[in-house]
Amino acid sequence: MTRPRRRRWPRHACPLCAEPRFNPGLPPTIPLGVPTYWSAETARAVFELLDEIRDIILAVYTNDIQEAARQQCQPASPENTAITDDELPF
Repeated sequence: MTRPRRRRWPRHACPLCAEPRFNPGLPPTIPLGVPTYWSAETARAVFELLDEIRDIILAVYTNDIQEAARQQCQPASPENTAITDDELPF
């Protein structure tokens, strides 16, 4: 009798954490067109799928998303420029 084989897990158990592998024959992104002929059930199913994807992305990238939002909201730091006495407005 042979021993059952242990299942080998990939290096990254979560496919979202794996390094992206681009197919050279395809563009890095695929344009997305949403059909206008879906039934209400189909539209709801797609909406629920997107909601689940959003939850997964937030679970993985919450800190990164928050930091990026924080950086976008901060005003750009003004450059320190020296003003000579001749340039003073008063």
